[in-house]
Amino acid sequence: MLFRSDAGDAQQALQTLNKLSERKRNSYETAMTHNMFAYVYSTTEQYGKATAEYETILGINNVPDSLVQTTRFTLAQLYMMQEKFDESLSTLNSWMESAEAEKVGADAYLLRAQVQYQRKAYESSLGDVKTAIAKRADDGKIAPENWYLLQRATLFQLKDFNGLEKNLEALVANYPKAEYWVQLAAVFNENGKPEQELAALETAYDQKLLTKERELINFAQALLGMEIPFKAGQVLEKGMQDGVVEKSTRNLTLLGDAWMIAKEYDKAIVAMTQAAQESGKGSDYFKLAQIYTQRQEWNKALDFAQKSIDSGDLKAPYQALIIKGLAQFNLDKLESAAATFFLAGRYPEAEKTANQWQDFIEGEQQRREYIAAA
Repeated sequence: MLFRSDAGDAQQALQTLNKLSERKRNSYETAMTHNMFAYVYSTTEQYGKATAEYETILGINNVPDSLVQTTRFTLAQLYMMQEKFDESLSTLNSWMESAEAEKVGADAYLLRAQVQYQRKAYESSLGDVKTAIAKRADDGKIAPENWYLLQRATLFQLKDFNGLEKNLEALVANYPKAEYWVQLAAVFNENGKPEQELAALETAYDQKLLTKERELINFAQALLGMEIPFKAGQVLEKGMQDGVVEKSTRNLTLLGDAWMIAKEYDKAIVAMTQAAQESGKGSDYFKLAQIYTQRQEWNKALDFAQKSIDSGDLKAPYQALIIKGLAQFNLDKLESAAATFFLAGRYPEAEKTANQWQDFIEGEQQRREYIAAA
């Protein structure tokens, strides 16, 4: 009969079992008949009928304890598959309480952890999945990846970020994938460990596991956060060369920022010029004005400062006015510089600096008039 069922001839197997059911049988034979019915139903995915057969077995007297225990465990699994989580938990608990301790292995605890998770009993689920993983370790084996993923999901529901940190460390050690490294870095960030966050991302990057745009950008931003702008620029530049990081305005601006902070002004100019051409934003023109001011290329500093002002979208236009005035002063356009600093002085944030420059320019003009008159 089992051969026929395995071969797919379930109907013939059921007919044979029905004939067998008509015979007179003792308790054990009756239980085994129901067990075979359940097996056939299970192989044909008729789980409701399989469940009914297993439930019948538990109601028969004088059935060997080994069959009762096997039936309970199988029934708990079937309840789980049919999303009858309370019935699954009750049956599984009965099995675990009556089974010999050595027979309650890691798989049983894992099953109960899954059931408890579905019941939203996250604390109980976490305890069971920890036990399952520990039992597997006691056997000298590494728990399957999906066990750790269940633990991760449970810890996330409990907002246990310290536990998530340990869980993800185990995942990257045993099943290294980019998503686990990125998640571990995020958890380090949540736990206030920026150095470990960066180390996690660097490890993943060195192992060539960061292959998505968002992953590379996150890594670059983490590098900038730890004041390592040159490497941030290298990561973004390579990502763009490889076609992984899009040369969008936002990404070009980030690249330009990295090179500017690293004082790699030639590279910063290339990136920021592309960004400004794409966006037309005052903030991008302003950054170019800053770069040319650092290089003391006053004509270009003046040009881009003016473009940033003309854009009309600067959050702090007084900053651009200060650079414009500084460029005009260094180009010996004192009257224009004084007028620009006068405009900057209308902003409370720039009033002190602007007034100092106006006083200085006035003094310089008087000095030149004195020399000319001498």
